[in-house]
Amino acid sequence: MLHYVTDYPNHVHQLTVSASKHYYVTKNGRLKYQHKPMEIRLENVTQSERTHLVHYLLRDHYSGLFFSEVVASNRLVPIEQFLSRAWSKKSDYVFCGIPVLLTVPKTVEAVFPTIKESVAKLGVQFAEVTSGFQGGVRDIRTVEDCLGLACDQPIELASLRAPQISRIMGEGKSRDGVNDKASFWLNHVLRVRLPPERWGYEA
Repeated sequence: MLHYVTDYPNHVHQLTVSASKHYYVTKNGRLKYQHKPMEIRLENVTQSERTHLVHYLLRDHYSGLFFSEVVASNRLVPIEQFLSRAWSKKSDYVFCGIPVLLTVPKTVEAVFPTIKESVAKLGVQFAEVTSGFQGGVRDIRTVEDCLGLACDQPIELASLRAPQISRIMGEGKSRDGVNDKASFWLNHVLRVRLPPERWGYEA
């Protein structure tokens, strides 16, 4: 494992997959909010009697840009497919490209055991997840705060809204206090290496 300091966009990406403690999906496929936190973890979310909302989030440590998706816990998507979408070019959002280093929490690796082998084939190395770099946790709170408009609506609406939230948050001020995060990323990115076509979707 490598420790890291980020020097430029796409140097370090932080991966988070987390079961929501407040949002769940009803039997008729609608998103619901529960104020009291639910005792649920990613490791056992598929065994729960209730269908929970699950966050997939990838954050660029240098710029603070992130890409997020949400799914119902009974329809988890392969982690490689999420990463493929996160790293691919998008028509309405600048964030793209394979990182040099990726942080993968042990909880994520336990649920998606193929992740390191798959990503290593792209030449990506792995940085240790430290307590001070639990990337994405605060961004998940941001996504949840913005999902209120999708409450009581079909889960598909939340699934469409999560990537839009990522783009909107990219319009916020960057750490230089001048540019927005998307412009900060564009101004400092050195190169963008995209995943091979259909990577993550191979049979």
